[in-house]
Formats: sequence, structure tokens, C-alpha cells
Amino acid sequence: MRQLELDPIPAEKLGGLHATLPRVAEMIEECLDWVEAELVDTRAKRRRFSNGLWAIVRSTAGSDWLVLWDEEEPGYPVIRFIGETTACS
Repeated sequence: MRQLELDPIPAEKLGGLHATLPRVAEMIEECLDWVEAELVDTRAKRRRFSNGLWAIVRSTAGSDWLVLWDEEEPGYPVIRFIGETTACS
């Protein structure tokens, strides 16, 4: 597996989700598994911004959730953002 890193703010957000919305946290963890896989899952690379960030959008419990990540060095993906959104669908 590749070495996944979370920036401090998304790491804190994920920890809070485990405490308050465990089903959402599980869904986000699944997205992180897609990014961390040796062969990155295609679901992790469906949307890309011009600045190089990849976006994963998932829906659960009536909300859309966004995970933004990039990979400045091959094999070292970094999660830059985890949050609820209403404008991605």
C-alpha cells in the first residue's frame, strides 16, 4: 500500500466524525482506502481540478461529502480536505 497522510484539519475532522457520525466516518475511510491502494481505485480519480487536486464526492444520510487529495510525490498521497458540501452533485 501507498503511504497516506492527512493534513491536520482533515485528520481532526475525521476524528470528530468517528465520534459524532460513525457511518459517515466509515464512508470517508472507504474513500481513503481507494486513494491508499497500490493501484489507486478509479473512484478516487473521477474528478480533478486544474490545480491538481482530486475530488471524491460521496452521498450518505442526505448529505454530500467531499474529500480532496493530491500527490506531490509519487506514492505519497495527502488528504487536504474532508467536509460536507451541497454544491458538488
